[in-house]
Amino acid sequence: MKLEDAIEYISDYKAKNPRADKAAVQQAFVEWCSPMRARSVWVCTGFSVRFSQASGNGFSNTVLSLSALQSHDTMPFVVALVRENDVKFFLANTTLLKKISHSSHQLRLDNIKGSFNGSDIMSEYEGIENSPNKFEILFAQHSAFTWEENLERLVEATNAIVGYDRRFRPSNEQLDMLWDAPNRAKASLVDPDFNATEIALVGRVNELAGEILKAASVDNVNLRGNAIEQLLTGGGNAHELGDLKYNIGDGKRLIVDIKTKLIDRASAPKAYNIDKMLSFLSEPNSVFAFLIIGVCISDQTVTARLLPIFDTALLQATGVQHHWAGRTSRGVTQLSGRFGRASAADYVPSIDLAESERFLKKLVEL
Repeated sequence: MKLEDAIEYISDYKAKNPRADKAAVQQAFVEWCSPMRARSVWVCTGFSVRFSQASGNGFSNTVLSLSALQSHDTMPFVVALVRENDVKFFLANTTLLKKISHSSHQLRLDNIKGSFNGSDIMSEYEGIENSPNKFEILFAQHSAFTWEENLERLVEATNAIVGYDRRFRPSNEQLDMLWDAPNRAKASLVDPDFNATEIALVGRVNELAGEILKAASVDNVNLRGNAIEQLLTGGGNAHELGDLKYNIGDGKRLIVDIKTKLIDRASAPKAYNIDKMLSFLSEPNSVFAFLIIGVCISDQTVTARLLPIFDTALLQATGVQHHWAGRTSRGVTQLSGRFGRASAADYVPSIDLAESERFLKKLVEL
C-alpha cells in the first residue's frame, strides 16, 4: 500500500460517511490496512499517520511530542485532520515544523521536550504547498536534512536561543575575491588540470557503477548519499564543505562535493552551508565544484560530470532555504528540479557571469 492509496481511502470514507468523526475514520483505516500502533501513531510500510480532529478551519490541537516524532521522521509523517465535511492532510516531518509550542520551555539540544500543535505545521515550504499532491517533493526536501540539523533549528526558533555565531562577515578585500569567483569557475572549464580531474572522477564512478546502483536503492537520502560518498572517497563522511580537495592549474584550490540525483525519483539534496561557501570563495584561487552523479534505477545507468557550482543548470536548481537562516547564519542551499540532466555525458557546461554575480550578492545580503 502506498501513501496516496491511504489518503484516497480516508478521503473516500469520509465522503461516504459525512458524520464520521476522528474515532470512526481512524477505526475504518485500521480495519482496512491493519497498521502497527505506536501509541497515537499508526505505522504503515513507508509512512506513518496521526489522526486529529477540528470543528472549524483552525488547527490548534496538540499533535505529537517531538521525542515521539523522532522515531517516525525518516519516512513521511502525515497528519490526517478530520473536519466536519472532509479530511485535510499535512506532512509534519521536522523540516515542516516552525517551532515547538506545548510544554517546550525545557527544550534543548540535549533535552528533547515539548509537543507541536497543528498551527506549528507549515502550510507551505519555500513556496511549495503542504498538500498531498506535493508530499513527494516535500519529503525529498526534508530528507536532505538530518534530525540533528532540524532539532538545532527548532530549539532556536522555539526558545530564541542564540547558537554559535557562524555568520561570515567579509572584509572589502574578501568581497573583491568573492566577486571574482565566477570568473575563476569559468576559467576552470578550460583548465587542463580541471578536465583531467573530471576524467579521473568519472572513470572512478564508472568503475563503481554497480555498487553505486546498489547504494542508490536505499530510501533514506542521507544514508544513500553517505554510502555513495564513502565509495568514492574511500573513507568516512567528514561533513565538511566538500568531500575531495585538489590543487590544480596555477595554484588553484579545488574543492569537490559529491551530489547524487535519482533521475527517475524526486530527490533534493542539500547543496552547501552558505556562510562556509562564501568564506571559501573569498580566498585566493578558490574553485568549488559538484561531482553530479545521475542514477537511473529503472534503466540501471550511472552518469557523472564535474561542474563548478556556477554552472547554469546547477545555478537554476539551487534554492535558498530561507527558514533555515537565523541571526547567526545565512542558512543553507538545496538542489531541486532537473539538475540531474547536468550529469549527462553530452551536457555542455556554461557559466553566465552576470547571473552568477547576482546570485552571490543575494547570498551575501541574506
